[in-house]
Amino acid sequence: MSIVDHLSNSTANLFSSVTVDRAPEYRLSNEELSVLADSTNARFLPVLGSQVLVSSSTTGYAVAALTRSIFDAEFHPAGPMIYLGRFNGGHHFAIDIEPASSAHTAGHLFGDLRQFAPLLPDADCALLGYTRAMVHWQRTHRHCGRCGTLNEARNGGHVMRCTAKDCFRQQFPRTDPAIIVLVENGTRALFGRQAQWPKARYSTIAGFVEPGESAEQAVVREVSEETGVEVVTITYHSSQPWPFPGTLMLGYHAKAGDTGIRLNDHELDEAKWLSRAEIEAQMRDGTFVPPTPTSISFRLIETWFDQNAATPLRVLRKTYSELET
Repeated sequence: MSIVDHLSNSTANLFSSVTVDRAPEYRLSNEELSVLADSTNARFLPVLGSQVLVSSSTTGYAVAALTRSIFDAEFHPAGPMIYLGRFNGGHHFAIDIEPASSAHTAGHLFGDLRQFAPLLPDADCALLGYTRAMVHWQRTHRHCGRCGTLNEARNGGHVMRCTAKDCFRQQFPRTDPAIIVLVENGTRALFGRQAQWPKARYSTIAGFVEPGESAEQAVVREVSEETGVEVVTITYHSSQPWPFPGTLMLGYHAKAGDTGIRLNDHELDEAKWLSRAEIEAQMRDGTFVPPTPTSISFRLIETWFDQNAATPLRVLRKTYSELET
């Protein structure tokens, strides 16, 4: 039995390409966190709505990790600080800010992380993805899910606890598991597209894991529901945190027992089987556009495609696809 390096596979996925030392020991003491937040190596990452702050210079874009003095001068907090951990020698905090706040400091701008992702260093993407996911979770859990009382942030913002003395229910950061799978049969792979996607965009099959099923069972169910294709074998590839707003994508390769397509749940507008040669031809004439390289979907396709292709998928995409930002 061969051993697959799943850690390396997953680390190659965007948003999981760096390991932040989350230093959970610091979360236990509000006093210690206050000292860290006031220290010279504290850095603050503001989130405005769903937008993150980046810095722009002649050399490109990077995460805008602000000192305490700059943050206090420019922004108004809309929620408690969230301790992210140690990164590049600094203690990093995420914080939700008021809509009236704006980045007046030269070279800073707010934007959609999806749009900035191809322009940022991988490590910065991972840190900003962590930041965005935590702020969204905290923002959507301000009240107790049991009694409706206001929650308070504890453990460095990683726990939201009900303030009602007869409740004290604790809520923890939520991650929703979803499967994403490249299904193959012989020399062809299965692709689908939704009506609202950009013109000619195709991707792999994906869907959320439902209660009472394993991730592998979700693969079988989702492929069947969306395309009518029967999956007979499944192999794990890698995972990717997807901070829009808080999903863990579990990536698989699968083999199909049949190739008949039936769009059972009408979630897809179209599904089709394509060989490597057909993909290259359709990329050339603009009728097939793969997912962006920021997604695990692209990597699933790439792993399969590059096994027996004369030209790597990334080279083809750069040659034939429009640059996406």
